[in-house]
Amino acid sequence: MDEQAECWLYALSAPMVGLNPHASYTAPGFLAEGKVNLVDGWGIHNRDELLEMLRMADNGHARHLSDAYWRWHRCLPSEWEALLASLTPRERTLHRFASQTAGETGPGGIRAWDLGRMGFLLRCGLGNGFIDRQESLWLHGRMAVRARHYYNHWAGYVAGFCIGRAFWNCLGNSDEELAQELQRQGDDGGSRQLMRELSDNPAIAFADLPWDLPLNLPERPASLAEFHWS
Repeated sequence: MDEQAECWLYALSAPMVGLNPHASYTAPGFLAEGKVNLVDGWGIHNRDELLEMLRMADNGHARHLSDAYWRWHRCLPSEWEALLASLTPRERTLHRFASQTAGETGPGGIRAWDLGRMGFLLRCGLGNGFIDRQESLWLHGRMAVRARHYYNHWAGYVAGFCIGRAFWNCLGNSDEELAQELQRQGDDGGSRQLMRELSDNPAIAFADLPWDLPLNLPERPASLAEFHWS
């Protein structure tokens, strides 16, 4: 795999780099040097726990909104209003949030929030010695397939990450507070700063990494033969 293709894979976790000023956009590991503490925030002590956590790429926070995004893109206006009327207050709030953000994310919704964090974990896992470089590239390749399935361009992917982060910030709110807190996330200074960082930092040049860049993804390493992840 050539250097540009590797940079494309590492760009999946670019939003996480934007949140961590000491991280690298292009190094195989999340930090150019040193290890990342994955115990306190993630409960990851070893290789097995890292690989198990990667399943969040398919079963993470996006599952709370995936049905809402799917329906928004397929319902007629009258069908959508009838659907909203049939939902619980919390589900109605989530569906409205999806309808308000679908223009930015596309049908992929907030899948990028899960994929970007899993890319972060892979790069940390490499730096921490839990996986080797070939394993990291193959696992990144599986996430690239998912990203390209859900999104058509980097703009939608980055929007999906940022909107997913806003949703995550509100997960603990009650049904009564949820709508107001989701609305307030649009004014969050941290989100605006992240978008500026990803737009302005020359270290992450999305324009030089076409979304449909040929990646020539590697074969599954023998060491991951028993890790069942398509």
